[in-house]
Amino acid sequence: MLRTTRLHAQVVDDIVGRIVSGELPPGSLLPSEPDMSVNFGVSRTVVREALRVLGAKGLIDVRHGSGTRVTPPDRWDPLDASILTVRRERGQLGAVLQDLIEARGIIECEIAALAAVRHAPHHRRRIETLLVAMRDALDGSALFVEADAGFHDTLVAASGNRVLMRMMEPVHELIHFGQSLTNAIPGILARALADHEAIATAVFARDADAAREAMRRHLRLTQRDIATLTES
Repeated sequence: MLRTTRLHAQVVDDIVGRIVSGELPPGSLLPSEPDMSVNFGVSRTVVREALRVLGAKGLIDVRHGSGTRVTPPDRWDPLDASILTVRRERGQLGAVLQDLIEARGIIECEIAALAAVRHAPHHRRRIETLLVAMRDALDGSALFVEADAGFHDTLVAASGNRVLMRMMEPVHELIHFGQSLTNAIPGILARALADHEAIATAVFARDADAAREAMRRHLRLTQRDIATLTES
């Protein structure tokens, strides 16, 4: 019997793993609440809460009178942490990462342009500090990924747009994972540093067009690197 103050979370994790792994394919009918209660050793109240969470993730469709069925992957929340964890463990993140880079290309190019126009002195100092940290971590340490992520976060802050800041929050973990994945490619860190230096140069010059294009070039190369990794 499960023993935790958050019993429903363990039930959720178990079912998420089964669904994302394909053990419970789309269209599968989940056991009834009474059966799940017995199988997991929890109350029906816990089961109902777990089903509510799974529904919010888009993984199941609860229809009273006709049972609870697994939904197709295109209805799942693409940024849900538990779904991403299972996909990462099973090497299924290629398509998700490609979608992420495509979305970043739409959003972050304009973030860079806004940052060029709106950045304040403290944003410039922070970016300069992060570039130094990236140069010092060209040996491939995890500090490069941390500084890389900080660079992009600082550009969002420098844009001065609170909606964009909020929009980027849910994808931070996925961006961080994507960076750690591509940064493992031999020789890529030096190129990534050069990309970030080019973006910074354009931002510091308050050249919105150049900043936009430098970011677009960086993300285009990143997309190519992810494609190479996931197709190999």
